[in-house]
Amino acid sequence: MRAAVRALLAALALCLAAPAAAVEPQSAALPGAGAPKLALAGCAARRFLLFPVYDLRLYLAQRPVSEAAAFDPTAPKAVELEVTYPGNVPGSMPGPWRKRFEERRLSPALIADLDRLYQNLKGGDVLAIEYRPGRGSVVRLNTVTQTVDPSPALIEALLDIWMGPRALNQEIRNQLLSGRC
Repeated sequence: MRAAVRALLAALALCLAAPAAAVEPQSAALPGAGAPKLALAGCAARRFLLFPVYDLRLYLAQRPVSEAAAFDPTAPKAVELEVTYPGNVPGSMPGPWRKRFEERRLSPALIADLDRLYQNLKGGDVLAIEYRPGRGSVVRLNTVTQTVDPSPALIEALLDIWMGPRALNQEIRNQLLSGRC
């Protein structure tokens, strides 16, 4: 019995000590010849009171994660938001998100598309936004393309919401910048 417990603990220690492998975002929305692989660079979990709301995963072409690397408009990146709230997400897009999108001059049509997507999110959904320089951002819901933005404005606005100097939630910002998942 003791030998089995020791073996289990040793296996667990090896798993925890292993470096994180490069993982592509589920979306893989913008494949292309010569496009660099994206690696999981940071994670965060949004909770409200005791309830899970969503998990975030940030993918960058290089690690470690830094604000400068995340906001570099010449570097590819992706963000995945996985809804962990059980059931449908209540209400429309949060007002502070909408304000940030408007400040970043996203088109009213794109903001309306994002609001529609937000209103239809439910537990288990994965909203993925992938940006490639020169190609723009693709927004996918559960791997199905929903909308495209040819500029870096959408990904920059989302990163600003979650990890910029004016992040709406410092805990999420700190989690993403820690580089731990």
